[in-house]
Amino acid sequence: MEIKVLEKIESPLLKRTKIIAEVLYAGAPTPKRGDVRKLLAAQLGAEEALVVVRQLEPTFGPKAKLTALQYKDRAQLESIEQKHIIGREKGQKVKPTGKTKAAGPAKK
Repeated sequence: MEIKVLEKIESPLLKRTKIIAEVLYAGAPTPKRGDVRKLLAAQLGAEEALVVVRQLEPTFGPKAKLTALQYKDRAQLESIEQKHIIGREKGQKVKPTGKTKAAGPAKK
């Protein structure tokens, strides 16, 4: 598997960098988010916990479009990212806490 970084967009106000890249994986299934995150963090020289894979979309052929965010510090990541996204990056399943719709009156 190989990651080819196409574009880096700095966001100084949010203290993060948006990374748009292409993941090449000839002869293998679409890689898991955790594997892509580890490889991207190593390639960027960043701490793995500060990299968030936002989108990994397979395209035609053995490649996928990757959109990831690299944060400068953990506090900024936790204040901006939603809890289910952070949990997904850690491999945890976070259940939504919203209430389900109550059944309305029966129709005749």
